[in-house]
Amino acid sequence: MKRIIFAAALTALALPAHADITVNARASSLGTGAEVAFPLLSSTDARIGFNTFSYGFKQTTTSGGNSTDFDGDLKLQSLQALVDWHPFDGSFRMSGGLMYNGNQFSMTARPTGGTINVGGVPYAATSASVNATVDFAKVVPYLGIGWGRTPHNTGLSFTSDIGIMFQGTPKATLTTTGIPDPSGTLVADTARAKADMEDALKNFKAYPVISFGIGYTF
Repeated sequence: MKRIIFAAALTALALPAHADITVNARASSLGTGAEVAFPLLSSTDARIGFNTFSYGFKQTTTSGGNSTDFDGDLKLQSLQALVDWHPFDGSFRMSGGLMYNGNQFSMTARPTGGTINVGGVPYAATSASVNATVDFAKVVPYLGIGWGRTPHNTGLSFTSDIGIMFQGTPKATLTTTGIPDPSGTLVADTARAKADMEDALKNFKAYPVISFGIGYTF
């Protein structure tokens, strides 16, 4: 996927000045980013771009007299290589292509005393942690509609997209550290907790993409 985008970028740079190249800056449900669009045919464009966003949070919850500290980190990172078809030779477009999906969510739970639950089973732990990471398929298809540059026109334009990134079933990784396991059941309980997490996420196979931006066509 990265090779495809790099090749498309070289193609864009090689186009002559009269090729109506558009540069967009935008904000979306994938983060903030930029893209470049250039014509392939009279009513067909190509777009390449990137998106990025990160957010961290800390939270403490108390249950049954036991407190647990949660540290979470959301990272949105994606690249895109799309083809836009303008069926009416206007700003409306139908889009499809591939995306490199580097989106990831990770979280660490640390008890401040007492016990910590793993797979619904309480374990005595005063210096322990449970680490969870959620990943997605890396190269995924995208389909959508939008409005943007009008073929053969130059100047300022607004851009927007509504579509779906088909990211597949999320995959979870769950590990524990520092948890005593006198009964030898921690591995099974960790596997059950991982399975429960993936079951809870199984309906997130499609990621909605909504974006707005502004661009200029040279």
